[in-house]
Amino acid sequence: MNKKEVVKEILKELHKGVSIDVLKEKFSDVLKSISPMEIPLIEQELVKEGIPIQEILKLCDLHVALFRDFLVSRELSNIPKGHPLELLLKENEYLLKGAEALNIYAMALTKAFGDDERKSLYSSIRDVLNDLRKIRIHYRKIQMLIFPYLERRGITAVPRVLWGREDEVIVKMRSLFRLMDSMDYQEISK
Repeated sequence: MNKKEVVKEILKELHKGVSIDVLKEKFSDVLKSISPMEIPLIEQELVKEGIPIQEILKLCDLHVALFRDFLVSRELSNIPKGHPLELLLKENEYLLKGAEALNIYAMALTKAFGDDERKSLYSSIRDVLNDLRKIRIHYRKIQMLIFPYLERRGITAVPRVLWGREDEVIVKMRSLFRLMDSMDYQEISK
């Protein structure tokens, strides 16, 4: 079974009400082999095949859960509950899920037919974007809590690279906000 077929099977199981924990256990080996770069491509194929957006969005929880388990088990297994790093990881998961949802809604908008469907997708994109405005606060926390710790230990390249990446993300987000503010749902879906 190829990766896309596995994702379809997971969607069917999610639709039947199977829990994320059960699916993680059942499909973890295959899901670990799916790179973060492949996920949007598979999702795009599923949208083209007519899989409802709501079903694909359910995968976000599974992706985030697998990603978290993979990282935490290897790198950050001893973080106490309530520690600032735990909060940052949870915020990061939330932002990743939002970015994935934004991608899915945007793909669906390009394929939408009726005005009602376009309006609904446009509204969903706006909601996700408004929620993603919090990314700046998240980055500020990382800059204030983690970067000084790394720099005091002589690790300066990582903060500089991440700072540059964060700046790029903020610039792209601002451009996206301006685009959404300057166009309505009919113009964007063309």
